[in-house]
Amino acid sequence: MKQYFLTIVLTILAATSVSAQKLYVVSIGIADYKDPQINDLRWTETDVASFNKVIKSHTNEVYSLLGNQATHANVYSKIRNVFAKAKPKDTVILYFSGHGYPGGFCCYDMSQKGGGLKYTEIARLFRECQADNKMVFADACFSGGLRKSKKQSDTSNTIRNVDVMFFLSSRTNETSQEMIEGPNGQFTRFLVRGLGGGADKNRDKRITAKELYDFVHEGVKTATADKQHPVMWGQFKDTMTVINWNKK
Repeated sequence: MKQYFLTIVLTILAATSVSAQKLYVVSIGIADYKDPQINDLRWTETDVASFNKVIKSHTNEVYSLLGNQATHANVYSKIRNVFAKAKPKDTVILYFSGHGYPGGFCCYDMSQKGGGLKYTEIARLFRECQADNKMVFADACFSGGLRKSKKQSDTSNTIRNVDVMFFLSSRTNETSQEMIEGPNGQFTRFLVRGLGGGADKNRDKRITAKELYDFVHEGVKTATADKQHPVMWGQFKDTMTVINWNKK
């Protein structure tokens, strides 16, 4: 009889382990770009270190690409392979710090001929992913890096209905500012604070999308004298849990 009950307990524990929610993260930071026409950044790779530090309190599944590692091919492949691990009820996060353009993010090998990770590509990668909760955090200028050409149109509107929460550091006509003395961009500065507990307005140790947006938006707006305004959009609920410190 004891053996019978032991078998039942082990079966329940195994089932619980399989169904437990997991968090998968890909974080990318690029300071120096291959194309000399793209101006260098200072704190983008330390942005990744700061973001990873807080996120690693919740998962060991954190994969980073820095500098010349972050080519378009490597970034696309890494996102696809890591997010393929996720199952329903899991959460996946893409974090990016570097230059952006109206249609996406600038990878290390970005040039006038291409090399950017387009929003439409991100949408495709997320559609292939089974996770219930999908998020993108990006500390990137959408008016800097490269001059806009007539062929570079803002494709963000075409994927607003994708079931992903996009939290971007600035509007498409704004630059994303870095802290003068470092070690972060202003967006990442308040994002990390918020995820670390600063955004937990009702002190329930569960940080929702709305709480995180309110905290980061107000912080960045104030720190940049109303020159930078983070934006959040996509198909998600305001009450969606971004980080749950109860499950640390």
